[in-house]
Amino acid sequence: HIITNNDLSKIMDTSDEWIKVRTGIGTRRYAYDELPSEMAIKAAKKAIENAKINPKDIDLIIVATISGDNITPSVACKLITPLGLNNIMAFDINAACSGFIYALNVASSIVTSNNYKNALVIGVEKLSNIIDFSDRSTAILFGDGAAACIIKNTDNNAYFSCFSKTDVENVLYAKGITHNELLKNSTFTDYYLKMNGQEVYKFAISASILAMNDVLAKANLDINDISLIIPHQANIRIIDSIAKKLNLDHNKFYINVDKYGNTSAASVPIALDEAYEKKLIKKGDKVLLVGFGAGLTYAAAIFEV
Repeated sequence: HIITNNDLSKIMDTSDEWIKVRTGIGTRRYAYDELPSEMAIKAAKKAIENAKINPKDIDLIIVATISGDNITPSVACKLITPLGLNNIMAFDINAACSGFIYALNVASSIVTSNNYKNALVIGVEKLSNIIDFSDRSTAILFGDGAAACIIKNTDNNAYFSCFSKTDVENVLYAKGITHNELLKNSTFTDYYLKMNGQEVYKFAISASILAMNDVLAKANLDINDISLIIPHQANIRIIDSIAKKLNLDHNKFYINVDKYGNTSAASVPIALDEAYEKKLIKKGDKVLLVGFGAGLTYAAAIFEV
């Protein structure tokens, strides 16, 4: 379901202009009738079809998410039977908006060191479940989505830089409901996603640049060797600030935050998929992925197409 800024203005004190000026977001998607696992299955089937492989050749599934169907079982385990698989390794990871890059790093390590044939890596989020619609500073930002890719063991090198640090000031978090909390006099809104936007903004810029510089050094590359940068789609101001600090042309970045908003772990792979479909990435290109999120986590990756 496409949710416009005008739709949100009907339930909170905001407007299309107010949101666009501050975030660059025009629309986002809410998966009212689907579970995260159902979205993930659709993305997985599309990735398998595009990769032209037999689903039975998948022997590893890693799903990056902070908004799975359940605490347990994992989303990854719920995909095994619908994809016609059995007796494979499958698990979720929680690294928030950096999750897809984290998952790629883990999948790459497992595939290259344990003789696995094909890994299915998915980023999926249903953030509409944990949005506080009385808090316009966060509610306007987030959406739902899913995207997937197939990882194979090839001769092409990939480089990763994944970092994290404790969010000691609670600038970005969602508590979740525990038994002890239920016994207290608290409201359901206490468990929604909370964010200190100004602090996240400062962290996002510095952390993204650190991760990008680190992975470039690992790959022995200069930023000018990169054909396309695919950043986490959180806020157009963050992307613009990163570009400005690195003296990069805005066109060096693939941007679709205007259409989907912040979809956390699904953000980078959705953008990557769109860039492929638009033929913005061709054989021999070097692509840089970068993300940041709750945790606090931040990560970057470089691969050659």
